[in-house]
Amino acid sequence: MNKVSRRSLAAWAADQLVKGESSANVAKHLAAVLDENNMATQVEFLVNDIAWELEDRGELAIGKVTSANPLSKELESAIASQIKQATKARSVVLKKSVDKSVIGGVRVETSNRVWDETVSKKLSELKEVF
Repeated sequence: MNKVSRRSLAAWAADQLVKGESSANVAKHLAAVLDENNMATQVEFLVNDIAWELEDRGELAIGKVTSANPLSKELESAIASQIKQATKARSVVLKKSVDKSVIGGVRVETSNRVWDETVSKKLSELKEVF
């Protein structure tokens, strides 16, 4: 049996999703391949690879947004617009989390990019200077 690469599985899954195949059906096929190839421990990595493929193709960007306080709807919309513009993706999904340790500002991560404009990042940079 030939070993299947995670990247090739991700590319296949992205192809299917772009063609309009249901995510449930794609997930069933992926689960079977992962099980058959003893790759069940790589599910999280595969999901990240699929997200990367979709962003790289300009289909979907998933933005993980971390802030010290909940975001206003206006700020959420502005961040989504910036992600859409930067990634050239047709759709953007935000995954928001609150983390008081960032102190202020916002950190945004997609599969291919990171923008860190948090106060904690700026303080770390300032410490390095001194």
